[in-house]
Amino acid sequence: MIGLLSIPTWIVHLGSIAEWSVAMLLFYLLGRKLNNVWLRRMPLVMIPYMLSGLCAIIYHITIDEWKAINVAQSYLTLIGSCCFALWAFLFLRSIEAELKQKPRQTPQKKEVQRG
Repeated sequence: MIGLLSIPTWIVHLGSIAEWSVAMLLFYLLGRKLNNVWLRRMPLVMIPYMLSGLCAIIYHITIDEWKAINVAQSYLTLIGSCCFALWAFLFLRSIEAELKQKPRQTPQKKEVQRG
């Protein structure tokens, strides 16, 4: 065991950090591909959660001695949740504004050729 955690638990912690890193990269690349500024901003919103995960790893590496890191992790999680809520609100608002700008197209009936 490293610190107070077992090897499988460490694998989960490190895997989560790797997963968030890949997700951040993919959101940015998707935002560039679709030319969507809100998808490109998503990785910025994910940073507090990533830092929270790193705090958890540091906390366990220090054998649960640094209580301030544990408090920082809690605050980073709260900040991350607030950032996600704000991002979701602004993202949905941008979609609504985009839909209002586009003229509504009515489907056209196709002529059936009889022969």
